[in-house]
Amino acid sequence: MKFRSLSYFMREAATGLLRNRLMSFASIVTVMSCMLVVSFSYCLAENVAYFLEQMESSLNLSVYLRDDVPPENLTPLSSEISSIPHVKTVIYVSSEDALKKFREELGDDQGLLDGIPEDKNPLPRSFNVALDDIKNRDSVVTELEGLKKDGIEEIKYDEQIINLIISINNAIRIVSVLIILALIIVSVVIIMNTIKITVNTRRMEIQIMKYIGATDWFIRWPFIIEGMLIGFIGAAIPVALCWFGYNGVVARIFERFKALERLVEFKSAPEIFVILAPAALALGIFIGSAGSVSSLRRHLKA
Repeated sequence: MKFRSLSYFMREAATGLLRNRLMSFASIVTVMSCMLVVSFSYCLAENVAYFLEQMESSLNLSVYLRDDVPPENLTPLSSEISSIPHVKTVIYVSSEDALKKFREELGDDQGLLDGIPEDKNPLPRSFNVALDDIKNRDSVVTELEGLKKDGIEEIKYDEQIINLIISINNAIRIVSVLIILALIIVSVVIIMNTIKITVNTRRMEIQIMKYIGATDWFIRWPFIIEGMLIGFIGAAIPVALCWFGYNGVVARIFERFKALERLVEFKSAPEIFVILAPAALALGIFIGSAGSVSSLRRHLKA
């Protein structure tokens, strides 16, 4: 594409935007609404996934051992568990460590355990098994069940919490995708109407251009660029607003709910927007060009 042609296309696209400023404004606002929901949904989904990753790291499997397992068998058994696919770490917890942790959890009521003799510790030895992904728990548990002959007595994990975490994550992603798809369709339809009005107002000019030998693509490009400009502007504004407002929102959340600061951590703005910003701008341009192309197919002969 020659620079002179590109300059002409840009001028014509800008003229189309100004000529139909009301519909152009409506199109930009619609794309902005779509991109605002996209940005919000992405930030929410990424942080929820990040929270779940943090929670998953604390939801390990507890593998309790039989009392008759001799100390010399603990290392080989630990190696066997470590070799199971998707097992990240295996930490041995002695009966003494388990009792100490139990005392800490009781807090002010730990005096209730003072009557237990040191040689009569009722808590079993165990391995604390961390997984690379909590979704792989079933396959790991199946493998651990096969090691019961080597001294494993019981395998425990909070199945309800794990299933709830997975369900919440999946639900948020599905709802976000459905909302975004619906808004993309609305945006494309409105942009189609905007371009349609521009084409109708320039019908005579288009016919003259075709009579003097202008190609269909020469006629199409100003309208496509007009749609792309609408999509770009409609995407850039909400992404910029979300970027500059993200840290402030996170700070307000921690200010309002101080207990959260000790429990969870939000992703930083650069981590979020290094992917979101270019993706949202590309999506906005795609929506604008898709609306233009769809409209032109009906109004210009191929």
